[in-house]
Amino acid sequence: MPKAKFLLLAAMITCLIATGCGSSCTKTTTISTGQLSSHFDGNWKYENKELGFSLNLPNEWFLQTSLGRIQYYVPLSKNAPEDMVRQKTLSLEDAQANKGALFTVRDVMPEEGAGAAISFVLTDPQAKGEENTDLKIGSETLKGASAKTSRGTNTITVFKNYGCFDLKIFAEYTTPEQLAKIKALLASTKL
Repeated sequence: MPKAKFLLLAAMITCLIATGCGSSCTKTTTISTGQLSSHFDGNWKYENKELGFSLNLPNEWFLQTSLGRIQYYVPLSKNAPEDMVRQKTLSLEDAQANKGALFTVRDVMPEEGAGAAISFVLTDPQAKGEENTDLKIGSETLKGASAKTSRGTNTITVFKNYGCFDLKIFAEYTTPEQLAKIKALLASTKL
């Protein structure tokens, strides 16, 4: 009898540690989308206290955003509009419907050619494909996948799990110099 109790207790502990049996994710589960702000000197910062994630954005880059179907680019050398991150929280249902884009930054405007770009997205937990690369973000190294697109650019996609949500970081570049810019930007990131 004591052996059966021990096995039951061991199974319960394993379940709680490995799968989070005590927590459940529902379509209404929410997560903070963080804040994007600028200071008087034009330096922009993204911060998400719930995720423990912060990123300083370089003045010479551009924030890519959209209004309906129109894409526009805000120079990071200007002050950020107060409502750059319009939605304060994201539900799991919205994340599952691919509505979890936080922001994208680019080193050049699209009309100047293919440049370096980094997108940050909150998604529902994603099945990981073949991990054939890694990307150092702050003090962490995240495993991910690299690929070449039909447009001739290279991509690196990595994920960090936060329970019911994944933070997806998608980097796109053409040249080794652009990859170096991406790595420099991510080096100061707190994740």
